[in-house]
Amino acid sequence: MDKRTVSKMLENAGKDDLIEIISNMSRYSRKAETCITDWCISNNEKYQKRAVEMELERHWEEARAVIQEFNEYGGGPEYDEEDAYGQLRKMDEIVNSHDISWKKRVSILDEMLEEFYVGNSGFDDILMDVADSFCKSNEEKRYLADALAKGGSGYYKGVAASIYQSIGDHEHYLQTRLANLQYGSDYVEIARYYAKKGDRQKEMEYVWMGLEQCTGRLDKLIDYVTPIYIRKENDTELKRLYQLVLKTKWDINIFTLAKHLYGYAGKKGDYPSEKKMLLLILDTCDKNEIKKWFGVCKEKLHQEDWQENYETILEKIREKNLKLYLDICMETGREDTVLEYLLGSRRSYDYWDVDDNQYFSKRLAEKYPDEILELYWKDVNSLLRVSRNKNYILAVSFLKKIKALMKSNDRQKEWDAKFRELKEVHKRKRNFMELLGKMK
Repeated sequence: MDKRTVSKMLENAGKDDLIEIISNMSRYSRKAETCITDWCISNNEKYQKRAVEMELERHWEEARAVIQEFNEYGGGPEYDEEDAYGQLRKMDEIVNSHDISWKKRVSILDEMLEEFYVGNSGFDDILMDVADSFCKSNEEKRYLADALAKGGSGYYKGVAASIYQSIGDHEHYLQTRLANLQYGSDYVEIARYYAKKGDRQKEMEYVWMGLEQCTGRLDKLIDYVTPIYIRKENDTELKRLYQLVLKTKWDINIFTLAKHLYGYAGKKGDYPSEKKMLLLILDTCDKNEIKKWFGVCKEKLHQEDWQENYETILEKIREKNLKLYLDICMETGREDTVLEYLLGSRRSYDYWDVDDNQYFSKRLAEKYPDEILELYWKDVNSLLRVSRNKNYILAVSFLKKIKALMKSNDRQKEWDAKFRELKEVHKRKRNFMELLGKMK
């Protein structure tokens, strides 16, 4: 109903009647309730705090309905997810801009933690962000930390420990940390804690405890302890560390340590160790790092060592980064190796292919025109086996390259004949024929 109709229908209503009507409307309509709380916040200072609390409760009820459903099913519709995120962000804004009582905040906080402990909704991180905003004083933060320490996952027990540390509760911080040592980073944090207290013995005890007890990645521990031993030139402990890391057989661990030891050997002028670490780095580095370390090897290795290890180095590069390996072959006069690979490989016609956008084949075309033409014709025929516009467009791009290459090699008549034959074979592919008509 419009305002005029409502005004006429309620013109004789008293205050009590209007309150009863509005109360009934708010009971069945969230929008009506919102109108009331919004008016109260702006116009009734006496009850403004209560109105803000009601608004906070409303946002949580709407968010919780979604979160409970997501917890039950492990997810849900994207529009519900966006709505719940919006409600949680509004809650965060309210507690940061209004003086909400701890009694009200903690009642909602406990319900948030209940949903958080289920841990199947995907809202865990934002629930923690909002929970952190709910806790203002050190005692309130301790309440949250206690709850996380008792019921959270290993990661969030770490969050609890960080909260204890931030409020200066070192006893609970240490207790929580020591009860949840899982990853190398956990042991590093404990080592840093003791280092700040000046207890070097405990610092090293926990470093080695982590190195010996953690499985998998140890790179954070290695990055922490190796510079300490290097500064002290403690070769005995470095050797012990090296032997332990090799036994893990994890490339990331060996690579991390080898980088430190390579720099150390260089500072000492120990070329044999420097060479050994460089070759170990090449063997264990990530494919994205190998180009950099190939360049370092070329620069740092003595000429006789470079020549002696060159083929081994190339093989390591081939295993990790095929495109880089073929690039090196192109630059060092091994074009036949690149051609052999292209002719024998399965073509995928996307950016994952090493010859994407004919990266290698167009550079080989001048020296090996017959072989590259054969490759391109094979590409065209392969693409046209599947009738779809994406393939047609790509096939036409290859045909343009074929035409230009044949023309530059005085094979225009051969091109004309093959092009006529192609059009005859594929004349039923109307979209393809339309694209061919645009070839110049």
